[in-house]
Amino acid sequence: MSRVMPSFVEPLGGPRRLRLPVAIAGSTLVLGLILACCNPGGTSTASHSAVTICATDAARALDFPADACFSGTFHAVGQAESLRIAAVDPHGNPLKQQQLSVTVAGANARAATVTTDGGGLATYTYTAATEGTDTVRVAVANDNASATARPAVIHWITQRHLTHPLILVHGIHEDASDFAHQFHPGATADSDQASDAGEQTWTALIEALKLVYDPASMEAFCYVDDPAWVTAPAACPTSESAGCDTTLPVDSATPNACSSQSSVDLNAVALAHAVTDLSSKAGGKQVTLLAYSMGTAIVRTLLAGCLTSTGATDQQDCATSDQLVDNAFFLNGAQQGSWLLTVNRGLDAATLTGDGIPDAAHSPFTSVLPLIAQNINGVIGDKLGLNLNNGAETDLTPQSANILAHNSVQPASSVNLYTFYGDIELGMSVNFYAYTLPATSSLPLGDLVMLAQDDSPLASPLWGGGSLCDACGPLVNGYHSNGRYHAWALTQRYTFNVSGLAPLLSAPNAVSALQGAVQSPVQHLNVSQPATQSPGSAIQVADATGRAGATTTDMPYEILLTLMHGDGLI
Repeated sequence: MSRVMPSFVEPLGGPRRLRLPVAIAGSTLVLGLILACCNPGGTSTASHSAVTICATDAARALDFPADACFSGTFHAVGQAESLRIAAVDPHGNPLKQQQLSVTVAGANARAATVTTDGGGLATYTYTAATEGTDTVRVAVANDNASATARPAVIHWITQRHLTHPLILVHGIHEDASDFAHQFHPGATADSDQASDAGEQTWTALIEALKLVYDPASMEAFCYVDDPAWVTAPAACPTSESAGCDTTLPVDSATPNACSSQSSVDLNAVALAHAVTDLSSKAGGKQVTLLAYSMGTAIVRTLLAGCLTSTGATDQQDCATSDQLVDNAFFLNGAQQGSWLLTVNRGLDAATLTGDGIPDAAHSPFTSVLPLIAQNINGVIGDKLGLNLNNGAETDLTPQSANILAHNSVQPASSVNLYTFYGDIELGMSVNFYAYTLPATSSLPLGDLVMLAQDDSPLASPLWGGGSLCDACGPLVNGYHSNGRYHAWALTQRYTFNVSGLAPLLSAPNAVSALQGAVQSPVQHLNVSQPATQSPGSAIQVADATGRAGATTTDMPYEILLTLMHGDGLI
């Protein structure tokens, strides 16, 4: 599939320091691989003051008020929104008692003036009367050049709380209680909530959904070996039961520990029971599934009829539950397996093939790909907590029995399928004497866990994949569709220089040139984080609904608008 499209995203924050081993030989180039030098441009000479603004994520603020201010938020029409503002002079000192000009553009346009306190801080609070999106910028009075580089984006939503059953199916090694607590903060206690700030994800999306739909019909799916069975058993749907040893510590190395790494097949059967039960409680309404990472493999297995189900009740629910699903949203999903697990099983990464990947025999990446794969696996695989002895890792290996089974049939015809997948592209430049030869080809590595390739739901590629859009044709502005299939490619391109200079290998400020890709907001572990999911964040997608008020919008808003459009609300 051809991929000629603009990038909708940009890197987040500063680089994470990361040293990668270097070991490549047998090339006409001297390859000091994956290393480059930090900060070649020297210090900044900015002569203007700087202003920043952020909006409080209500869900995040309940547990982590000091880490809850991001690029935007969802808010109910008629309620007050408070924005935090900070202003500094060209030297980074707080601007005290300084007047700031606030400009709101969009559905609730207005202007105002606020004054900073002794620490250079101010708050701007306003209430919107109109549904839609506002973009808020701030500048030092009479100094337009100081205007915020990134505005705050507020999506104002009319509260409805309609019944539309919804189940969030989280990823491998995650805890369902984190999400149940966000759906039902007053009713669901999570024993490790205060210590797992990094796991509380999808907060903007959850808050958006709760403004329109009734949280009473929302659930967080518990894996049969979910940590929630230990951290918060009441968070798990009543139709489910634990299949792990709850007397063991969460993430224990002992077999049968509660760690969300059990078989995809077993979890698909449990999800079938949860769908059947939730639909019944909602008066027979169809259920929407939101799935991330391994959760997508579980949903794909459910939509194929749980082909390995056993008991009579299992077979009955698996045979009918797919008809109770109206929408499935796949968010950086593992429905065709992870290429990292293929590497872990011993297949040489130099043989990697797929859509857009240069032919190995002539590819400039041939000699460096094994090292790239090794280090991506080392950085991201360790954070994923992969244990190759568990059922999940077996099932998520491309061409596993599970994948071959659920890719042998089309997903249930009654289900609308929406896929968002990371598509990080690496380019390789080379120094030749005083010149830098630019990258002429790119290596698409998906979200660094799943490749962005093989759209057909019946494909079972050797190296796996995370996209799904049957016969959708070329991407246009990062989006394509065909009937009930819809897919968005979250594309970002990075270039690394492979010309080796020995001093760089030991320089104190030498860092991996892959750091940009690892830090990318579309990278598998970053895509769900509050900072990348907030309105106005670096992840922007084409608006396929025509209701966002712009050609692109943020991912949670697109999901919400898609549901609202399908329900006839917009």
